Amino acid sequence: MENYIRFVVRYRFLVLGLLLLITIISGVVLSNVRLSGSISDLFLGESPRFHRYLERVKEFGSDAFIIIAFEEENLFSKPSIEKLKIVAGKIKALPRVKTVKSILDLQEVRVIDGFPKADHYVDLAMKYPMRSGKILDKLRSDPLISGLLISKDGRHSMVVIELAFSEKRSDQDLPPLVDEILNIFEDSGFDRANLHQAGQIPILVEMLKQTQFNVGRLFPIVCLVLFVTVYILFQRFWPVFITLIVTFIGVTWTMAFAILLFGQINILTAMTPGIIMIIAFSDVIHLCGSYHMEISKGERKEQAIEKSCSEVGAACFFTSITTFFGFISLALVPAPVTRQMGVVLGVGVGLALIIAMTLTPIIFSLMKAPKPLRVGAASKVQLLLYEAIDFVVHLTRKRPWVIVTTFAALLVLTVVGVTRIEFETDITKRLAKDNPIRVDSRYFSEHFDGTSYVDIFVEAPEPNGLIDPELFSRVSSYQNALLNIPEVDKAISVVDLITHIHRLFNPGKTEGGVRPMTEGDISNYLFMFRMAGSEDLKSMIDNDNKTMRLRLHLNDSGFFAAHRASQKALAAGQAILGDKVQIEVTGILALFGEWVEGFIEGQKKGLIFAFLTILMMMIIALRSFTGGLWAMLPNIIPLLVLGGYVGWFWDLVDSDTLLVATIAIGISVDDTIHFLFRYRFERERTRDIDIALDRTFHFSGRAIMITSVILVAGFAPFAISDYFSVKIMGTLLPIALAAAMATDLLLIPAMIKLGAFRFRTRGPQ
Repeated sequence: MENYIRFVVRYRFLVLGLLLLITIISGVVLSNVRLSGSISDLFLGESPRFHRYLERVKEFGSDAFIIIAFEEENLFSKPSIEKLKIVAGKIKALPRVKTVKSILDLQEVRVIDGFPKADHYVDLAMKYPMRSGKILDKLRSDPLISGLLISKDGRHSMVVIELAFSEKRSDQDLPPLVDEILNIFEDSGFDRANLHQAGQIPILVEMLKQTQFNVGRLFPIVCLVLFVTVYILFQRFWPVFITLIVTFIGVTWTMAFAILLFGQINILTAMTPGIIMIIAFSDVIHLCGSYHMEISKGERKEQAIEKSCSEVGAACFFTSITTFFGFISLALVPAPVTRQMGVVLGVGVGLALIIAMTLTPIIFSLMKAPKPLRVGAASKVQLLLYEAIDFVVHLTRKRPWVIVTTFAALLVLTVVGVTRIEFETDITKRLAKDNPIRVDSRYFSEHFDGTSYVDIFVEAPEPNGLIDPELFSRVSSYQNALLNIPEVDKAISVVDLITHIHRLFNPGKTEGGVRPMTEGDISNYLFMFRMAGSEDLKSMIDNDNKTMRLRLHLNDSGFFAAHRASQKALAAGQAILGDKVQIEVTGILALFGEWVEGFIEGQKKGLIFAFLTILMMMIIALRSFTGGLWAMLPNIIPLLVLGGYVGWFWDLVDSDTLLVATIAIGISVDDTIHFLFRYRFERERTRDIDIALDRTFHFSGRAIMITSVILVAGFAPFAISDYFSVKIMGTLLPIALAAAMATDLLLIPAMIKLGAFRFRTRGPQ
């Protein structure tokens, strides 16, 4: 390490030129940044079942809708109908729209002289205004309509817009499309404040907005907080200047790498600039602190640079490796979004270390030697830090058993909390309570049945297999059984249409009611609907009468709830339909439910991988097998504190909380290495444990306190994000980091006093 420091300082201008060139190239790459929020790019792109789902979408249509709901005093009044007709006409004319469903499409079907006659309810209301109230009451009582296109109180209605399927559709096209649709409503006389959105597309649009917020606003706030915090701690500008330059270059290189590798930035990789900057701050502050200490000891500038950068640099090397493995473990999660984040963070940590170890000593060599500690404006802050260090030293020296016992009790409490964790993931609930999409979600839950869907495809072995009366009857029984699943509000299929029309044609012809349907009846009814050009039928059954779709409306938009409903629906189908047909449960929510289970398992594997690789690096860094094992305890406790907190105080835990655990272990291990690395170094100088600990606290304890404050302050701005997965980086992660600092400065010294860490010493008595 010393040779590298001498090299970069000797050829500093050549090195600076190379750094500048790479930074300029990185800036050019960043100018081509593209934001992504698509389901395939973020979560399901690697799932075979997702690609199977896309095949179904091409044939039957998707569950990717833009749903707009509104309230009207009288839905079937002439002004309301005319406004809605204008809206529907304009939206249908948009090139990317496939279908538009609303109360305008609802029909009253009657049989007159043996022939069906259909009238649109809106036409009847326009023709007979006095009947509009009865029409509304009739629709409110219709189980196939009430709670879907019309609210149960009859005052709210929705327009369901399905986009044409396109594999080439860009995510960037979605926000303008949603705005255009809302503008159509507003221009047609609807109050914009009275419009409410639901469906997959509005949620994706909101995720894109959150990504833009993370990149455009959150990152600058993080930078400002970090710089102010560093200035307050040092009350000098030079540490701020060095960290600014080093971290800016590190972030620029990292994000350029991300764009070159993945071609885009998503809602999670949008967090990486802030995370990389915070981690880079930690490395630079350790270097600045050590350099300052050497200057205060009276070392010459050149010697202080070589000594501080080589000694701290070795520790930084191991901290970066352990952090790299902590972050890269995210690549074990079966999702592009987390895999990309893990790779970018892992590479970013490495780049930040290279830049810090290259540029920081060069800047030291170019600037004047700083004033020694406790001299000038920084004395008050430094005195406070030393008072805190002296208190911790005294506590760990006099009460090691009390400290160890306290942490043992904390461990038991947190482990119990971890056992209480119950996972559930809901994209809508990841948004802040006052976020418009979250507010609209509550509106839909209050006035409509679930806007979340699971699709069940029933496929017969042969064409026209579904018109077999026995099978058709079993499917009807299956559909009724699905209503017994707690998560299901409604189950709708072609069975409802056929049954309804059959009753119209056969009103009470037998003593027991409607006569049983024959194969000819079912075939004729389907032919009738197809001749009428029914769009609903196209989304329910294929032209060969071989495959049909049942749509389950769910009362819970959680992924696990959808997965539970899917599993129960599949089991019920196998029990009722047997092996006569093939049953496939799919849809975005169903796929997400299955994916989240894999995500959690992947996170667990990732944590195990991170734990084992960090353990290996600890053993290598400390040159002690037992020391490496004991060193992992302080890094497990912050994770247990995190898990215990959410287990005790949260009803349900979002799966993305595991991301915080992975990032926490990747970051918190750094200070453990710095402390123990320094302690091992000091033990080589003296056989007196207390002297070695005092020197360790003097050099590393102060730096750990400073970096911990910086880390907590740096992550705190993430709490202002509206998106849960970003927000918890500013709420939960600081809790884990504070716990990590406590274990590093209290538990590790107490364990040292009790003989847990033993290093060889060659120093004097």
